[in-house]
Amino acid sequence: MSRRSYDQYCAIARALDAVGERWSLLIVRELLGGPRRYTDLHADLPGVSTDILAARLKQLEAEGVVLRRKLERPANATVYELTEHGSALREVVVALGQWGLAALGEQRPTDAVREHWVTTPVH
Repeated sequence: MSRRSYDQYCAIARALDAVGERWSLLIVRELLGGPRRYTDLHADLPGVSTDILAARLKQLEAEGVVLRRKLERPANATVYELTEHGSALREVVVALGQWGLAALGEQRPTDAVREHWVTTPVH
């Protein structure tokens, strides 16, 4: 997977190199509530293709934002969760959500919605 970069010696540019790709912060939003299976992430990210979701998870893993781990039996499932580094994005995601409230407006008929997006800002 080729990695795009702003190639700027700037903390904001480096942060965007890590989490600025489309879907990345929405994946972080979903993981702020705790570990999730791939299928649950895919279900709660309407519109993301399986290829893009897999690629973003792999990139976030490489950046140290997300950790993939296997649950013990009886669950015997693989989950994705935020690392300590990834959990530090909570304030960023909350601030971005508060900033975006002004642009929210009325729900459009084509808008997907999940209860946890509305009832809690970031789980």
